[in-house]
Amino acid sequence: GDWWDAGYQIMWGSNVPLTRTPDAHWMTEARYRGQKVVVMSPDYAENVKFADEWLALAPGTDAALAMAMGHVILREFLVDAPVEFFTDYCSRFTDLPFLVALEESRDADGTLAYRPGKFVVAGDLPQALPEAATSENAMWKPVLFDGATDAVAVPNGTLGDRYGEAGMGKWNLDLGDLKPLLTLHGSAGAEAVQVRLPRFDALDGAVADLPRGVPARRVEGRLVTTVFDLMLAQYGVGRDGLPGQWPSSYDDALAPYTPAWQEDITGVPAAAVARIAREFAQNSVDTQGRSMILMGAGTNHWYHSDLIYRAMLTLTTITGCQGRNGGGWAHYVGQEKIRPIMGFQHLAFALDWHRPPRHMNQTAYWY
Repeated sequence: GDWWDAGYQIMWGSNVPLTRTPDAHWMTEARYRGQKVVVMSPDYAENVKFADEWLALAPGTDAALAMAMGHVILREFLVDAPVEFFTDYCSRFTDLPFLVALEESRDADGTLAYRPGKFVVAGDLPQALPEAATSENAMWKPVLFDGATDAVAVPNGTLGDRYGEAGMGKWNLDLGDLKPLLTLHGSAGAEAVQVRLPRFDALDGAVADLPRGVPARRVEGRLVTTVFDLMLAQYGVGRDGLPGQWPSSYDDALAPYTPAWQEDITGVPAAAVARIAREFAQNSVDTQGRSMILMGAGTNHWYHSDLIYRAMLTLTTITGCQGRNGGGWAHYVGQEKIRPIMGFQHLAFALDWHRPPRHMNQTAYWY
């Protein structure tokens, strides 16, 4: 029911009047409050009548649409004109500042190439972090660069602090004086490195490479970059001085994940995707995170729906909406086709914070 509080609502794969009939009145009432509603649906479903705009994408192409929206938001709100509200949120509440090792590999012709490896953890850095490297659960403590000291550091709240005596009092998001560095671009000692990233849009299903550059630094012999820098490269958001193949503009239909690229896949006009992405992000700026995606089984039941989810969650995360009233995503589907159900419910119901979880069925609560 929290989507009542949203200032901008995308109904994506959740046909509320049909599948959640007792809750549908909130949608009408939210419209009277001035909430803008956009519906992503391949058919003129019952919920489309609520919409200010309807993007009729081809069935099963939701991830392509979400990736193109992410491309626009990252370009305009986190690179070209960074919004402090977004960068602060990403630095404090996501894994985007954490360091990832770049591993050497060779192309078929013997050319040196790099591919993203694993997270760099405290146990990997006995010289830079002598105390943390020998601490309890050191191999479960990912590290980042502290913008205040320009040195690697271990923040509170990593998995290594969850278990064991040494983590007592550190299983929280209190950063203290630590300033997580979101990107290495422009930082001292950074070098431009070309990495090979996968692309999966070939019609024959073949996996190809995207050669794109990231800023990297060396720490105890390891070449490292941030998750954020890798994400920008994957989304095709280029920056000055970085090598690789980059989209020439939003109209470049050959480069993944531009608005023009998704148009050939989804059928949604590129200009509409760019505008909706821009509105979604700008509303979050104006309302401090009250942009929401209300999604459900329409996307959940596709093969690899976990990746469709990730593409959507990226939109709500990079715009600072997760964890805010009226923001984030409203997950309107009750049939989770997932194997690691024990791990999922551990996270979903916060069992590591409080047992037993306090559940309340919304329909039973209101009616």
